[in-house]
Amino acid sequence: MLGIRIAIVAFGVFAVACKLGVADDPQSEKRVTLLGMLSEWQYPDSTFKGAETCDAGVSDISSIKSKAALTTLDSVEKVVGFYQQKLKVDASGKNLGEKEGERITTKRSVSIQDNSDSRPLKIFIISINEAGSSTSLVISRSESEETTHIAWSNFRKLGP
Repeated sequence: MLGIRIAIVAFGVFAVACKLGVADDPQSEKRVTLLGMLSEWQYPDSTFKGAETCDAGVSDISSIKSKAALTTLDSVEKVVGFYQQKLKVDASGKNLGEKEGERITTKRSVSIQDNSDSRPLKIFIISINEAGSSTSLVISRSESEETTHIAWSNFRKLGP
């Protein structure tokens, strides 16, 4: 009789665990949306100029690639400064607070490149590489323009 009671209790615990998604249920993936990904990188009060996403076409890796265009009246320097603060890096991409000869490690690599030298436009490229994604921000403005352009590109691995 004790064996039957133990079996009934064990079955009950198993049934409850399955109902709660604890036993053998794969965790559901966080839903990835284009605007959800873009919102993480959208410059405040920028004007949205369009976006698209599609399969990244990488064999053996479930992945997507996305891109969007934004504009703002703010200067290139102000926009780059915003992203530096967001990423907690200086103008070269070095982690803020890092002293000479010291290396603070993080879960991402950030590179910032100023490609404006002696040109009639200001252009900065910010690259952020993480384990499952890569993001690029190209921030530009020519001398004759009244707006700063922000081109956002993202590659994201889906699944585990």
